[in-house]
Amino acid sequence: MKKKQSATGLFFSMFLRAIVVILAIVIVCLVVALIRSLIHNKGKNTDDTGTSAVASTEIQDDPLITAKATEAVTEKPAPADVNHAIKIVVLNGTSTNGVAGAWKEKLNNEGYTSVEAANYSGSTGKSLIYRKTDGAGTELDAYLKEPQVIENFDSSNTDADISDADVIIVIGKNDDIVSNP
Repeated sequence: MKKKQSATGLFFSMFLRAIVVILAIVIVCLVVALIRSLIHNKGKNTDDTGTSAVASTEIQDDPLITAKATEAVTEKPAPADVNHAIKIVVLNGTSTNGVAGAWKEKLNNEGYTSVEAANYSGSTGKSLIYRKTDGAGTELDAYLKEPQVIENFDSSNTDADISDADVIIVIGKNDDIVSNP
């Protein structure tokens, strides 16, 4: 035979069950927040300056992580002693129309006075930078996400006149400001 509970006993029994349910919900929320934090920080490390950098290109291919990383990127202003008169040729190395033109406009807005835009016959994931002379346009690296510096440039990959260019930039998919503003 089942024993009847008093009203006080029934109240405390229900009260304890409610507390257990609330604690379970809090624990689940904390675990979800921890997992999101770990996923967001996966592949990041901190260098000696305290800034974090993405350690793997595989992580950058993940659209969720790439979106978060893109939001966190801040453009570094160009130093005052920058030579804004250098000749820059920006080539579109993506399948998106207008990328080189958008970068030309961006660099013009940053004070660069001699920027040309054209197409690149190939495509690239990361942006490429070719400098005719060492140190030319090194401040341009700050505008791009992990640019790859190349030592030689094959002029057959573009119809642009690059003969007098100081710097040639091939914009890759990771710096497509038209599709991913």
